[in-house]
Formats: sequence, C-alpha cells, structure tokens
Amino acid sequence: MKRLALLAAASALLAASPAANAATHELLVGVGRADITPVTGVYKGGWACTCAKAIGQQERLYARVVVLEEGKQKVALVAEDLFALSAGMVRDAVSLLPGLGFSEQNIVDSATHTHSSQSGYMNFAGDNLILPSTGNPDLSSFPGNPADPAMYSFMTRQLALAIRRANANRRPGAVGWGQTQLLGVTENRSLGAHLANYGVTNAGANGGTVSEDPGGYPDTIDPAVNVIRVDQFRQSRGPQGRRRTRRVPVGMFSTFANHGTIDHENFWYYAGDHQGAAERVVEATIRQTARVPTSQDVVNAFANSDAGDVTAGIVNVGPAAAEKVGREEATAMLAAWRRAGRAMSRRPVLALRWTRTCFCGQPTGDGFATDSTPWVGKAAGAGSEEGRTIFYYEGAAHEGDKLPVDNGPQGDKITVLRATGSISQAVPFTVLRIGDGLLATVPAEPTVGVGKLIRAALQAAVAGSGIRHVDIVGYAGDYLNYFTTPREYEQQAYEGGFTMYGEYSSLILRDTLAELAKDLVTGRSAPPPYAYDPSAGVHVTSAGYGSGAASATATAQPAAAVRLGHTSFSWTSGGANGIDRPVDKPFVTIQRQAHRHWRWVSDDLGMQVEWSSDQGGAYTTAWEVPLTAVPGRYRFRITAKRYTLVSRPFPIGRGAILTPQVAGSAVQLGYPQPFLLNDWTYRPVDASGGTITFIVDGRRRVVRRHSGTGFPIPAGARVLIPVGGARDRYGNTNPQQIRAR
Repeated sequence: MKRLALLAAASALLAASPAANAATHELLVGVGRADITPVTGVYKGGWACTCAKAIGQQERLYARVVVLEEGKQKVALVAEDLFALSAGMVRDAVSLLPGLGFSEQNIVDSATHTHSSQSGYMNFAGDNLILPSTGNPDLSSFPGNPADPAMYSFMTRQLALAIRRANANRRPGAVGWGQTQLLGVTENRSLGAHLANYGVTNAGANGGTVSEDPGGYPDTIDPAVNVIRVDQFRQSRGPQGRRRTRRVPVGMFSTFANHGTIDHENFWYYAGDHQGAAERVVEATIRQTARVPTSQDVVNAFANSDAGDVTAGIVNVGPAAAEKVGREEATAMLAAWRRAGRAMSRRPVLALRWTRTCFCGQPTGDGFATDSTPWVGKAAGAGSEEGRTIFYYEGAAHEGDKLPVDNGPQGDKITVLRATGSISQAVPFTVLRIGDGLLATVPAEPTVGVGKLIRAALQAAVAGSGIRHVDIVGYAGDYLNYFTTPREYEQQAYEGGFTMYGEYSSLILRDTLAELAKDLVTGRSAPPPYAYDPSAGVHVTSAGYGSGAASATATAQPAAAVRLGHTSFSWTSGGANGIDRPVDKPFVTIQRQAHRHWRWVSDDLGMQVEWSSDQGGAYTTAWEVPLTAVPGRYRFRITAKRYTLVSRPFPIGRGAILTPQVAGSAVQLGYPQPFLLNDWTYRPVDASGGTITFIVDGRRRVVRRHSGTGFPIPAGARVLIPVGGARDRYGNTNPQQIRAR
C-alpha cells in the first residue's frame, strides 16, 4: 500500500509540473490589435521638453497582442506603440475582460518606446511631466500632470479590445524561438558611463571610444534580435475532398534594444518611429510570403529591450530615416523568424512567475542600501543627446553634474526634484518560460550594462533546466524611468540622473528576477506580491472623445504631383484636434481611377499619408507619392466618423527624378533623398535595374540591367547621357544631361 501511495503521489507531482502539462495539452495561439491613437494637440511622450506637441498623425499607433494558452496556463504578450505604460492601466484593462482568464499577472505588456506617441495618460502624475524648452519655458507642469480622463479611458478600453481580439483568434498552433544579431544600426549614447563598468572612469559621462570596451563596439550595445514565432494550424480540403492541415504564420513577439528617438521632438506627428516601420514591414512580408488569408491578422509585437543607453536617433533623424532603420530591423527579425520556423513546438513548456516588489530602502543581495525616496538628479535636467532641455542650453544642467563624494543611497547624484507620490514605488516583475526560452520583464529603461547584469543572474538561476535563451523585455508592466549599474550611476549621465531609487537600485531588479527564475524552474510559488495600488486613484470612466463633426467643406484642392513628390488636400469641419478621425478604420484614403471605378491605393493606416488638425477643426492631409505609383488620375477620400468628403481628381506622373552619377567606370541612377522632416518614407539611394541610352561619340548605345545599381560606361572619347536617357524599371527619367566621359 505504501508503494502504491508513493506511485500515486509521484504521478500527481508529474501532472502538476510544466513538462507534464506541455505533454498533455495542445497549444492555442491567437493574435490581435487595436488602435490606440488619441486626439491631437497633446505633448508627445518621452521627450523631456515642451517643444514636442503633436498636431497630427503620420502613423497610426497600435496595441499588438499574441495570446498563448496551454492547459491552465495562459498569457498575453502585448507591445504598445507608446513611450511607456503603467501597471494601473493594465489592471484596469483586466477589469474589462471578465471571464477570459486574464489578470495583471499573466499580461506581459511592453511599450515600444516610440517618442512620437502621446503623453498625459500615465496613472502617476510624475510620469506625465514635461520639462520646459527654450521655445516654451512653461514650468506649470511641475511636479507633473494628472492623467487626462478621456485619453486614459480610451487607451484602456482599446488595450482590453486588443487582448479580447487576440483571445477570440485562438486556434491550435505552434511556437518557436529564433535569434540573430543586428550591428551597425545603434550606438551607446552615454559611452563614458558605460565604460566605467570596465574601470574606464576618465571619459566623463559621454566621452571615450568603443575601442576602450574590452568587447569592442558590439559590447557597447545589445545587438540581439529575439523572436518568438507563432503559427496556427488551419484545416482545408485538398484534392478528392481530403482534409489537410496547413500551418499559417500569424506573427511574432520580438525584441531589440533601440530607443524610439529617430523622429525627433520637432516632428509634430504621431508615429511609431523605427519600431512602427519594423512592425509594418514584418507583417506585410509574412502576409505576402506565407499567403496568409486577408481575414487573418498578422502581428509583429515589437517589444523593446535593454535600450536605456542605446539609440539609432543621433545619426538618423526624421521619419524617412526611421523607416530605413525599421527596415533593417525587420530584415533581422525575419531572418530570426525563419530560423524559428525550423524548431516549432506544438507542446512547449509554458510556465510563469509574477510578483510585485517595493523600492522601500531594502538591502540588495550584496548588502548595499537602496533608497525609499525617488529623486531626479541634476544631470537628468539636461535631457538626452537626441533632445536637450532649456536647462542644458541655459547652462543650468549638464550630463556629468555630480557631487564630489557620495551622500547616502543616492550616491553622488545632485538631487533636485523629489518624486515621492508622483511615480510608482512598487512595480511588477514577470519571468515567463516558453519552450527553451525565458522572458524577463523590467518595468523601466535598463541600460546595456544592467541587461548584462540581469542576464548573468538569470542564466545562473536556470542552469540545467533546459532553458537556452534569456530575453529581457524592457519598458514592461510599469515605468520607473531608468536603471543604471552602480558604476554607470557614478558618472551621472542622463540615465543615471533618472535612476530614481539610488545607486544600487538595479541590483533589486537582478535579485527579484533571479529569485523568480529559480522559483519557476524548481516549481516553487513566487514570493507574495507587495500590497500596493498602482492606480494612483486613476480609473476608467465614461469620459470619451465624442463623435466629431457632422459635415465638412473643402478649402484647398490637391495639385498634380510626381513620384516621391507630395500633394495635399484641406478641409474644415469644426471637429477640433482630429476628433473626426474614426478609430481602427482609415480616415484618409488615396484612390486611383480605373475606368469608371475608384480603386484603393493607400491610406492613413500606413506610412505614406500624413494629416494634421487644429483646435478650430481645420484639417490638411498630404500624400507622399511612392516610387511605384501607377501614372493616372487620383483623389483623396475622407471617411470621418460622421461625414465623407472627396477631393477633385489630380494627376500623378512618373517624374524626371533620377540623377545619374559617375562612379569609376559605371553610372548609378540616384533617387532624391529625404530631407529631414519634409519627407517621411524610405526610398533607396540608387535605382536597381533599368536602362541608360548613352550617346557615345555621337551614336546611341543602350545598356540594360535587370537588377543591380551599376551601369557600365561604354568605351568612347565623349560619352553623354541625354535628358530622359536614363530610365529606371518604373519609368522614371533624368531631367538633365550628364557627361559620363
């Protein structure tokens, strides 16, 4: 009897373990999204200065969701096109999802960290703080602003809707991890502080060279691109009516460390920055190459990682540059996605541990003291390299401003703004095992150095468990600004100035996540969460934006344009600050006339159409004509909540836009390159393929290329390319004669 009892107990233990759960339950996978773009007229989130107010939209902002369910374990992986998000909003969204099996503990919600999203929705007023700029020295927002009820309620409802849509989309599926690296795109913007991790302390907050890092340039950033691929299984009928199963890719949850600051503060439009471009390119490529049915959404939930001091926004500036970087990220993500396709699992181990930890002055595992009072440092007042504040330009604050000696748990920080009660004190942490990979969330902006610190602790905690990949999801669950390593903190760069709970607070991240990881792999329960209300008194109300105007009148009609040019249309309705725009549906559509019908070409759900609105309800929209636009008659169609409006037709031509350039013994056909904020979509530097008609010593000589950018110059004493002699594969030509030899 004793032996039978032991066998029964062992069977029960195996049945309760994640591995047994994976072996007996089928994985369900679903994806979904919802529009979280608010009205215009508010400051953009993430920028420290008041020079960044949104007047319109270049890209729609979304909450993208991947839902995984296996037996009793369910999780929603969310990425929102925002600079940050709050735990209070996640908790309130859960209250709108009764009976679906979600709680604040099994929703992993991360902000992409685009700085071209909105502000004014965070639960704690300090997270809505906007510092003054030279153009607007307004100090009225100190120590922060309360959340706007309409914006908060709208965004929370849309977050819940995105999760609900992904949950409704669940089907039997498979999941797999893929990894690659992306180098040459990002840089460490506080290199001097980073080098302090290796004992290089004479470089200041921003000095030094990448060669001083023992690992060179790759060690100064986080080049890892991680992808969790999700596919669904669909039933169909083949020849002779036989049923067959088709695997349909529906998206991914991806991470890469890169600040969302390529669209600088003076680009006054909502946009997803490089993350939005990467999300769209990946989604379109998967849909096209995998022939995903149009009724099925495809989602790339791009969550940021340990990007606290990592950016592509110093060398790259403006929306076209953001799309360029996004395309590079998308290429890497798709490479990792393809690798993941070779190791998909229908029954992966799926296990999660969650807790909430307070920064209450407790000691770290090394015995160092943390602070229970959050302080902003003088160095933070300077703003980052991508956008300085009035304090920097007036000489009142610079990175590197610090005390000569340490003073308590805040170390050498010159404390200037006490944030008690205006930011969160207790924040959530999650570790999630999916197959042989582990996700760990950080409710803040961890630097690359902090990322290394956490990964080392996690890898030690899960050693021998079968977990091979450890991935950090930053900006997740809540927001406590920055976390630096103790050595980085001592340099008081911008990130150290915003490390709120003191010099050693990053060690609390390390200790909390390592303990959760040990609990997960050993089957223990997570430590009890610290009792805390993350709402700060802010909740969903009946407040809303309204239904907008009932009618509109055109005020300016579009003119003719050529490829890579612009044309615009204006109207007035009285619907202030973009209130007329419908949610989740196109507002501005570009149509081309085909015989008696008008066909869809583009709309404001993509990246080619930009629109703005003012407080008086005056609207203007512009279309950046793509390189591949078919010549013909076009029009704008406005579909508002309560009215429709169409512009007069206008012509689009191919355009004389090529510039032949001699490069050695070949000619390249250059395209007009984007000018900072005036152009907002990517175009290649040179044409690939086409035809050049050379005039060689008075005779015509035609050179054709199906692909490639170099056209060989024929031999001759005098070689010219006449006006219109160069032609790319889309029919564009050159407006000026060029002498090639």
